[in-house]
Amino acid sequence: MAGIEADADGAVRIGGNGPRLSIGLPRHVIGPEGSDTVTWSMRTTRDPDETETVCLAGSLRATIRHELGPDSWRVRVALDNVTEDALSLSRATVDIDPGDGTSWVWAAGSAGLVVLASDPPAGLWVLALKQGLLTRTDDQVAWIEDGVQLAAGSRLVMELSGRRHHGWGEIGALLPAWLPALAVRGGEPVDFTLPDAGFVAPGCVIEEGSGSTEINGEGQRYVSVRGAFGELELELAFAPRFEDAVQATARQIARLVVQLPGAVHQLDGTGPRTRSRGLERTARRLVVLQAAHSDAAADVVRGWLLDGVTDLLQSGGLPGPFALAALAGELQRRDDPQALSALLDSLPEVESEPGTLLALTRVWAALWGLGHDPEPVRQTLAWAMAQPSGSRLESIERELVSGAPDAPVRLLAALGGGLPGDPLPAAESWESAYAVALASLVSDDSPERPQLVHAAEITARRVTARDPSDPDVLAWLLLGE
Repeated sequence: MAGIEADADGAVRIGGNGPRLSIGLPRHVIGPEGSDTVTWSMRTTRDPDETETVCLAGSLRATIRHELGPDSWRVRVALDNVTEDALSLSRATVDIDPGDGTSWVWAAGSAGLVVLASDPPAGLWVLALKQGLLTRTDDQVAWIEDGVQLAAGSRLVMELSGRRHHGWGEIGALLPAWLPALAVRGGEPVDFTLPDAGFVAPGCVIEEGSGSTEINGEGQRYVSVRGAFGELELELAFAPRFEDAVQATARQIARLVVQLPGAVHQLDGTGPRTRSRGLERTARRLVVLQAAHSDAAADVVRGWLLDGVTDLLQSGGLPGPFALAALAGELQRRDDPQALSALLDSLPEVESEPGTLLALTRVWAALWGLGHDPEPVRQTLAWAMAQPSGSRLESIERELVSGAPDAPVRLLAALGGGLPGDPLPAAESWESAYAVALASLVSDDSPERPQLVHAAEITARRVTARDPSDPDVLAWLLLGE
């Protein structure tokens, strides 16, 4: 079957090396005689359009069935307690390996989506929860949580129903029609039009109106919504205005520059590689100061950066992307001849890592805008483009710069198309901010650009809500400005 196939062990893979989904069963059970480890015996039968795995372990019987069509996919799991005693179960999971593709999961209780995106031709598959529950903790997606009781002679069922989609724009229709935007900025509320639902939102202010409920808060919060659809646990993101976050963080950095300089810049007694990492940390803080027009503190950190780049180059080290971006920022701030000299000295060979191409495009724009010859940047870009990429996002960065037609679609998958939820495995905050910055490399005439701009803004709100004063995250976001 083109693009989707079942493995011999009952798992299903999208494309040859794309995402893979399998069902995990409870490993422990507590019954009348205490706690036992569950050892499952399994038998899988496969037909062209169906794979069924029957699993037996003492008093438990599970059936895992995948029904596959050219553009459809249904997963149904049934777990039966065939004894006369109630049992307490350990967690059972939906196990997802993104492979060479991308996976995105929204697991909110009685509603959920599993998105598996591989590169063409296998494409984009979305499975929506039709029965049962889905919850998520870090990189585990559970359909049974620890401690769930299974009564004598009863059954637990989880069903996902999915199909192949042609674009991320189609997926939003699978979300509950009443679901509002869950990530907002600048003191805006999250507004639910659910007059018959109940809300519990610790740390938030709930205001009931005629036909709607407004929830106001700060930072990352959670709301439990209970109605005829069941109970959902939703993550809310109340982010400050981006400009306000940059200004507030710049003020914190400026205070540290005066009171505790080592918290901003510390490079002593380390080798070239470690010195490069330390200099990147300093440069990220300078990028924030530049954006906030905090000139007095920026002047001090500028001096540290210039000395650090000189020492780094003399020791055989390579400057990273933020050192380049901060030097370009100094050029733009006051056409700084020392920054220009340090920048040109840095360009022949730079550290090839996430953000290098982004930074070089910023350097190009700074040189061009001030009438300097950007040819050294072109040569460095060519060198950096020829280096191997260490991650999927780095690969996307290279493809965007080279104009690869599939690159915007791959970036949209990394951003989850603007859907609620998170990638699997979960991304660190800087990685999410890096993906947001990459959206700036997408051309205005790309068909995906409007949705990419939307998805990038949703992600930016979420990462700044989690920690609005993280200078490293803010610097990544500013790199894409």
